[in-house]
Amino acid sequence: MNFTEPPLAEREFATGSTRALVMVADDDEVTLAHATATYCALPAGELAVVPGTSHGLLLEKPGVCNAILLDFLLNDPVTPFAPVRRRPGR
Repeated sequence: MNFTEPPLAEREFATGSTRALVMVADDDEVTLAHATATYCALPAGELAVVPGTSHGLLLEKPGVCNAILLDFLLNDPVTPFAPVRRRPGR
C-alpha cells in the first residue's frame, strides 16, 4: 500500500452520516486527489491538509496535528459562513 492507493471506492463512504476527519500531508504517499475524493464522498467529512509534511506528519508537526485532532474530537462542528460543499439543499 505504500505505492498504490487503497482499493476503496468513494461510493462506500457515501452512506455514512458520522462526522469524519480526513487528515493528510501536502507531500504524502497518499495523493491529495485521493484524500480530496475521500473527503468529498463523506457526507459529514472534514479535510485537513498539513503543510510542509510527508507521510510522517504526526512526527513532523505533532503540535499542528494534535491541535487539529483535538479540535475535531472535542468541539462540535461549526456552521460555515459561506459553505459550498455543505450548502443546504445540495
